[in-house]
Amino acid sequence: MNLQNDIENLFSTQKDEWPKLEEAIRNLEDVKIKQFNWGDNISVKVQFNPSRITSTGANIDKHHIEERPCFLCEQNRPAEQKGITFLDKYIILCNPFPILSNHITIPLFSHVPQRIRHKIGEMLSLSEKLPDYIVFYNGPKSGASAPDHFHLQAGLKTPELTQGDNELRSCFIIEGSTISESVELFEEVYQFLRSLQPDEEEPMLNVITFVEDNNYKIHIFPRKAHRPKQYFDEGSKKMLVSPGALDMAGLFITVREEDFNKIEKQDIEDIYFQVSLPIM
Repeated sequence: MNLQNDIENLFSTQKDEWPKLEEAIRNLEDVKIKQFNWGDNISVKVQFNPSRITSTGANIDKHHIEERPCFLCEQNRPAEQKGITFLDKYIILCNPFPILSNHITIPLFSHVPQRIRHKIGEMLSLSEKLPDYIVFYNGPKSGASAPDHFHLQAGLKTPELTQGDNELRSCFIIEGSTISESVELFEEVYQFLRSLQPDEEEPMLNVITFVEDNNYKIHIFPRKAHRPKQYFDEGSKKMLVSPGALDMAGLFITVREEDFNKIEKQDIEDIYFQVSLPIM
């Protein structure tokens, strides 16, 4: 089985059967992009993607989460949305609000909370099957719009998403020749982060995994805040930015055109400073 080919076929079929997805993919081709550079080695792209407003503005208050239907559970998903089973416990779905090319969401069949510790090996197994993709995880207080239902996401690689550590924000980089070795190294980092945030059910973090040069790569972005102050500001100071794994890696998502137009290098530096947890 070639999972990448199966996903390509899934997108082809779903675009024919699901007009909303076909329109979303077409719109993604026309999104506005601008790029900022810090020297020769650091770059951040900013994407204007209004379709992401629901995710960016998601209310993750415990009471709200408990009251609303879970959009990742099978009974609540759109009737047109079909998928591919993975490891007999996940379903690979085309994301109808894409940020990346071939953007997929991979929820567990079961409705359990967003917790990565014992699932990092499965995340790496997915990366192994998808060498042209990055797989990413948003923690329950670090960008996940469905913190009550475990899920991964993935999309085709781009350079800014694999650049790793830089002076703008913290990033642990793990590289292993096997999944088991990589899982052991991840556990060491996880326990260290847990010691820094002992009151959290899970340390605040985002994770990106991918395979490169026959090695398994894990990029862990430790967090100290879910959203920057600009998210809560009023008037001209307001900027509706809620960083997840892709933003932390180097692809900022803006859902309002006014924010896309006004965001500058100093804003990106400030947002990273507010949400990234220093580790050195």
